[in-house]
Amino acid sequence: MNTPTNAIRRVVIVGGGTAGWMAAATLARLLGPSGLSITLVESEAIGTVGVGEATIPQITLFNRLLDIDEDEFVRSTQATYKLGIEFCNWTRLNHRYFHPFGSYGADMDGVAFHHFWLHQCQQATAPPLGEFCLQEIAAKESRFMRADKSYGNSPLAFIAYAFQFDASLYAKFLRRYAEERGVNRIEGRVAEVRQNPATGFVESLQLDDGREVDGELFIDCSGFRGLLIQQALNAGYDDWSEWLPCNRAVAVACERTASPDPYTRSTARVAGWQWRIPLQHRTGNGHVYCDQFSSDDEAIDILLSNLDGQPISDPRPLRFTTGIRREVFKKNVVALG
Repeated sequence: MNTPTNAIRRVVIVGGGTAGWMAAATLARLLGPSGLSITLVESEAIGTVGVGEATIPQITLFNRLLDIDEDEFVRSTQATYKLGIEFCNWTRLNHRYFHPFGSYGADMDGVAFHHFWLHQCQQATAPPLGEFCLQEIAAKESRFMRADKSYGNSPLAFIAYAFQFDASLYAKFLRRYAEERGVNRIEGRVAEVRQNPATGFVESLQLDDGREVDGELFIDCSGFRGLLIQQALNAGYDDWSEWLPCNRAVAVACERTASPDPYTRSTARVAGWQWRIPLQHRTGNGHVYCDQFSSDDEAIDILLSNLDGQPISDPRPLRFTTGIRREVFKKNVVALG
């Protein structure tokens, strides 16, 4: 098969972290064998946000796409299994709702399960909905197993799950994966983005030490900064603060004091919400809030006073504007993360 003469041969990824290395690993797995040149530019001096530790079941599809051994992945990232999310105090104080990653009940004679349950509710004879979901029952009992197709039509053959993991360890895991498959990593900070004067397409990046990295397709994984998609190409940003007013977060890790739960917890607070993510070696915590209704000091106090164990790091503040980029693919730049 002949390769088209206009095929992209050189891809440059700006920024590491989970977004950058997920992109690099995917390209290396799917297109690396075709001879595609993949370069990732990142600076250890800049660092990454590193708080994306809770996932949804699609992460298992991604890992399977890369043909990653799940046991090796769990060991390398200090991961725990996740069967759903527990929401506390969202409708009222002391109320809890569990959102499982599985279905409820089973369809019977072409009628969906929830119709039967709602009919029982009208007669005040319905058990709690969670009693009909395998994932919710297992999560409350701190139990887990992978789906086993040998069980046929049993719910045990269709267990959906995700992971909770150390985001920085996951990035390192994917970096090893990608570099073993030919991805070239360059340590350095981007000092200038050079564009074609006629088309505006990005042609190369000049690093702060004078090196130049050229490419044909650029993937911007620089996070909030939008180094290429916004600062260079001015793609625009739609501010959603009117509907999603939370614009601050503070994150901290604490000691793990018990066996890790197979679920993430989200607890409503006065001006936002708090996350709790149990890993093998620690528990990740954070408080997302709106600075119009809570000061930074107040938010930190709320977070630290609601930890399971002693903090093992200093609270790390984050600032952001909720919304979406107006264009995620502009000229020859794609924004991810």
